Amino acid sequence: MTLSPAIFLDRDNTLTVDEGYSFEIAKFQWVRGAAAALKAFHDAGIPVFIVTNQGGIGRGFFSIEDMQNFHQHLQMMTQSIGGKIADIAYCPHHPLAVTEALKTPCRCRKPEPGLLFDLAEKWQLDLRRSVMVGDRSSDVEAGQRAGCHSYLFDAGDLHALAQHIITTHFQSGGR
Repeated sequence: MTLSPAIFLDRDNTLTVDEGYSFEIAKFQWVRGAAAALKAFHDAGIPVFIVTNQGGIGRGFFSIEDMQNFHQHLQMMTQSIGGKIADIAYCPHHPLAVTEALKTPCRCRKPEPGLLFDLAEKWQLDLRRSVMVGDRSSDVEAGQRAGCHSYLFDAGDLHALAQHIITTHFQSGGR
C-alpha cells in the first residue's frame, strides 16, 4: 500500500483569526492568504488536514457541538473558495479543564503528536513526506515529533508560504 503525503494545518491564527477560544461563526475570519492557500493545496492535489488544540472545551468555554458547528462552517467556506479539508482532528484537553477527564496530560494536545498519528493511520498518510504548519512552537514540535517537516507561521501571508511548501516539498517529489 502506498502512503500519501499531506499538509497539516493548525486552525487558530494559522487559518482563521483567533479572537480567544474561537467558536462563534459570526466572528469567522480568514487569516491573510488562508483561503488562497487552501485552494492552492487543493489544486496541487495535496490533502489538507486540520490539527487543533481546542482547550476551551475542557475549560467549559464552549461545547463540542459549538466547535463542530464552527468546523462545519470552516468546511463550507473552504469549499466555496475551491478548496477542501479532508478531515479535522482536535484535542479538547487543557491543564485547567473543569473536569478530570479533560485535564492533561494526554497524547493529543500539541506538542504531543497524537492527532497527526491518528490522522496518518486513518487516512494512510506518509508523515515523513508531509508538512505541518502552525503559529506556535507547540505546532512545530508536534509536527517534528511525528516526523513531518514543520513550519512556524509568523502571521504573514499563508498563501506565500503555501506556494513555497508546494514547490519545495510536493512538486519536487517530497523529501
